[in-house]
Amino acid sequence: MSLLFPEINKKKTLENVSSFFKKDLPKLLLMSGRNLTDLSSPKLSAAPGSSNFGNANEDKLINGIDAEAMVEAVYDAIHHCSYNSEIILIELFVNRKSWGEVQRMVYSEQNKFSYLRRRAMFEFANSFDYWQRVHHCQPIIDLKDIS
Repeated sequence: MSLLFPEINKKKTLENVSSFFKKDLPKLLLMSGRNLTDLSSPKLSAAPGSSNFGNANEDKLINGIDAEAMVEAVYDAIHHCSYNSEIILIELFVNRKSWGEVQRMVYSEQNKFSYLRRRAMFEFANSFDYWQRVHHCQPIIDLKDIS
């Protein structure tokens, strides 16, 4: 047991990351005016994908979440993971490609790909925690489940 890093419930953490990509991220993208393709692009542009005619501060108060900052945190979290993890996260969770397609992209066997996928999800969970703080996201979403 590590004194600095408490044990996490790995199964629950993997479920949290998967759920975040499937359920929360599409809503965040809609709220921020972004597209899924923005997350896989080499650089996230400063301007949102669509214009916002409302008062941005009022929207944040109503929704209780800064969707733009959260999407930027997702982008940075993905793009600061290891190379294979970045490919897996973008292609599997963002572009929704099949396991087989992504497995070939990282030149992996089936057993190893399962391990690489889990590692990518853990990397994202750790990275996302950091990047939410950098982008001053509210609330901070902790995808890691501490046992």
